[in-house]
Amino acid sequence: MAEQTERQLQDALGDAYRVERELGAGGMGTVYLAEDLRHSRRVAVKVLRPDVAASMGTERFHREIRIAARLQHPNILSLIDSGAAGDTGQLLYYVMPYVEGSTLRVRLVRDGELPIDEALRILREIADALGHAHGRGVVHRDLKPENVLFMAGHAQLADFGIAKALGDLDAGQEVTGGGIAVGSPAYMAPETVSGAAADHRADLYAFGVLAYETLAGQHPFPGIRSRQMILAHLAHEPQPLGRLRPSVSAELSHLVMRCLEKRPADRWQSADEIARRLDAMLASLGGTAAAARTHDLTIGRFRLTEATCRKLRRSSFSPRMIGDELEYLDNGARSDVLVCFVHAIGLDGADFEPHLRSLPYRGIAPTFYGYEPARRRRFTLPLADHIVLLRELLADVASRFAPSTTLVVGFSSGGDVALRLAAEAPSAPAGHIDGVLSLGCNLALETCFVTRILARLEAGNGAEILEDLRALGDAIHGLDEWLSVHAYLVRMLRKFQLQVEPLRDFARDVVRPFEEDAESPFVRMYRDASAGGRPLCCLFEDSETCNRLVGEVQLQNLDSGLLGPHYREGSLLIEPDTNHFDLLRPDLVLRHLDSLLEGLGAPASRRTATLPGILVSQPPEEP
Repeated sequence: MAEQTERQLQDALGDAYRVERELGAGGMGTVYLAEDLRHSRRVAVKVLRPDVAASMGTERFHREIRIAARLQHPNILSLIDSGAAGDTGQLLYYVMPYVEGSTLRVRLVRDGELPIDEALRILREIADALGHAHGRGVVHRDLKPENVLFMAGHAQLADFGIAKALGDLDAGQEVTGGGIAVGSPAYMAPETVSGAAADHRADLYAFGVLAYETLAGQHPFPGIRSRQMILAHLAHEPQPLGRLRPSVSAELSHLVMRCLEKRPADRWQSADEIARRLDAMLASLGGTAAAARTHDLTIGRFRLTEATCRKLRRSSFSPRMIGDELEYLDNGARSDVLVCFVHAIGLDGADFEPHLRSLPYRGIAPTFYGYEPARRRRFTLPLADHIVLLRELLADVASRFAPSTTLVVGFSSGGDVALRLAAEAPSAPAGHIDGVLSLGCNLALETCFVTRILARLEAGNGAEILEDLRALGDAIHGLDEWLSVHAYLVRMLRKFQLQVEPLRDFARDVVRPFEEDAESPFVRMYRDASAGGRPLCCLFEDSETCNRLVGEVQLQNLDSGLLGPHYREGSLLIEPDTNHFDLLRPDLVLRHLDSLLEGLGAPASRRTATLPGILVSQPPEEP
């Protein structure tokens, strides 16, 4: 039979290729080594098993091969040719480059677990290839180590299209009486083995199995036979990766384990999202991955309609505001998580450009109305009106994007705004806020040192401003923070020039509660923002002042429940070895965003360790 198949194949290939020998056989067919006579190169010819070919049909085979042949990516093994052989045309084959080297399966059998940096690079290349294919509507359906080859040290993903063609026939069930299954049982997603509808997220599950093997040296469900494997995919939970290999970071472990979620909606939603996270991990290791892919940012515009302006205070309303626009940066990421970034007083959404470009979630960064760098006429609005406009913008964006989860991130005085915005957010989906990350918000009057200076601004009173700036400089310890604070002030004052009223009135509204309220305004903001159990993370720099103030709040909360019934342990954190502006680091922000998302439903992978009177942020760890 094998000789007859080889003769039929050679007849079909004619003078274009010369079959040399069989390389191996798998679940869907046999691979032969051949020579491309025209180009004097070796190629691999894969011939589908007769029963597979009969189930698929010649027409479907050629259609899927044409689609897969359009994939052009450095980590996808390209298709050179295809055709049908035999008297009935049911001997289907396709031609690929011959890759001299091992597969990932050979590597795993020979070496077991791979070095973490090498595993990261390989996994990133595979995820990149999947993202390219998924973006063009092509699903692999048979991702496994046998289909990952290595060319010049780089991963090459083979066999796109064939398993999808089979899968379209019967959604994961046996497609012939002989028992041909779509894909390999060890890598099938739960929805595939159950016969439910499956999409590209089935590939992400298989990627998780493959990644688990690459890092742990064993399958998530080791020692289980094929028929039992189906039950394992449906009902069993794999052992956390970090327990098998403690040197795997919690971030990487979480990435892999989330791929293995039983429900497709609980997994990562795109291979591109996975690839970006692997890029960041490689960068942190000093890896030589290609530069991290970034989003192209666009400027969105939210029109101030009469209905919106009607919600503003009459004292600050101007008829020129009707029809004007509030601008925001938008990264356009394909994600059902929306993150809204709120900048510090006097700045604008451009401060979050690095975050938006690398963020795996849909991100927007509005600029407070009137704070745009190029605006000539600036309107003076109270803080309450800025919050109204942000709330209306979020409701508008949510109505168009329909995110499943909305998070707000605020920096410095923007951290105060983020907490107040959440406290006033509606319960309806449009504009609803599910969690808040507050970076360096104000704890007490003494943390409002820059804002207090801005609150005293008077147009033309340069001498008094200069005196305040000198006093501020004397109060800062450390060259880096001194430079950051002064760069911030220079940028802000140059932008506003003599129009200081918008800055002054905003700053006064931030400072006033800390000057007048007997109860701590921070405590009230925390209680109101956490109402209903909304998770918060209030992150502070590692300064003497913040350590003392956070410690005081924690002790009072231990004694009297000061922070209210919805306080969550670990929601007040000191980020070790940071100053105020360090809290803006994109990697740090992303880590705490992920922690918030885990608190909203995924298993927690962060922990906190206590020091006298405070909580200190620690690297994540699997439970």
